[in-house]
Amino acid sequence: MLDLAGRAQWKVVTARVIAHGGTSTFSQTITIDAGSKSGIARDMSVVAGAGLVGVVKSVTSNSAVVLLMSDPSFRLGVRIAGSQVMGVLSGTGGKSYALELLDATEDVNLGDALVARGSDNDKPFVPGVPVGTVTWVDNATGQLTKHANVEGFAKLTSLGVVSVIISTSAIDSHDSLIPPKPKATPTPTVTVTVTPSPSKS
Repeated sequence: MLDLAGRAQWKVVTARVIAHGGTSTFSQTITIDAGSKSGIARDMSVVAGAGLVGVVKSVTSNSAVVLLMSDPSFRLGVRIAGSQVMGVLSGTGGKSYALELLDATEDVNLGDALVARGSDNDKPFVPGVPVGTVTWVDNATGQLTKHANVEGFAKLTSLGVVSVIISTSAIDSHDSLIPPKPKATPTPTVTVTVTPSPSKS
């Protein structure tokens, strides 16, 4: 997380996750052990080492509740990295997210990386934060829009520590924060030499 924040030149507050679960308003949240005394306020982006986790929804002096991206009420404007193709990402309550392109004439492909479009004054979403990768595309004809499934860069089921983005720099990170693709593990080659049995005389 510190590497991500350093490359983006964000000021962040890092906090431990002290509770998982829903609230009376949202079904999927986490509670962190830092709040307004640390500079955290509502509508701030929350990240893990690989990318976006969610957004701060409520704050006390020493804790905050974060709405996770997976919550069915979650909505986020995104951009396909390397292009200006825009869409809306929605939580589904599961491990993947639903993407809907704003323009049905645009293309989305397997493996496309997504970043946050950003919001006014960077709240609730900071532009350029890595979001996830497209894993499935609905190519059915005759649709008014295009749909895809997305796997998030951040693994929400194993969060122990997260960072809240308190402020950003004037530098536009564009697509520079996207995690590198994992290198394929080479398949070992085994050569078997058969030694013929000696013939009987």
